[in-house]
Amino acid sequence: MDGKSVARHIPRGGVFFLPAGHACNVLLREPLESTHIYLRSDLFAGPDGLPGVIGGLAPMLGDQDAVLEHLAAAIGDTITGGLPASSLFVDPIAQAIANRFVAMNFHKPSTEAGKHPNLLSGRQMARIREFVDANIDSDIRLDQLAELCGRSTEYFVRLFKATSGVSPYQYVLNLRIERARALLADETLSLAEIALACGFSHQEHFTRMFRRFTGITPGRYRHSH
Repeated sequence: MDGKSVARHIPRGGVFFLPAGHACNVLLREPLESTHIYLRSDLFAGPDGLPGVIGGLAPMLGDQDAVLEHLAAAIGDTITGGLPASSLFVDPIAQAIANRFVAMNFHKPSTEAGKHPNLLSGRQMARIREFVDANIDSDIRLDQLAELCGRSTEYFVRLFKATSGVSPYQYVLNLRIERARALLADETLSLAEIALACGFSHQEHFTRMFRRFTGITPGRYRHSH
């Protein structure tokens, strides 16, 4: 993404959003069933004709949002279900999708943003990664991550998402799943032990999150690898 390598475990229903002007190449390690929707730039003008709204939208890389998932499914149904692809039907859904992205992602420049860079530095991201790796078995709080970068919690969330394409919560969850996949190779560890080692509250929580990200349970993943 824009010259940086980013790895993601994509859950079922995960949403990719690439605003105009961002370069992106994708390498898939496993088959991915997806619906591609291309939205015209005029859909992002907004009710007040906000200038440069696309420039204020951050990419999304596998985030989950029930509203976007249902709207995209409605358009997908026109293809798989053989429904007439009428503009009267599709255009309002496309506008609703664009509105949802604006509501979720668009941030007007603030006074605080004017005093600081609008992205976290590579050193700050490395510091966050080191902290998460070292504390992945414990409860990682948002204020701890913000403090590492010397930012307020609210401003840190905006900076982090603009830099990485995902929320801090999604980022930490990605790393927990990544660690779990590595630990599942050690068959001397029980699923309950792996759950605690990766910061999940209990085995059921671990199984639910792992299935959401990979499509299979930890037990099936262990037996298939």
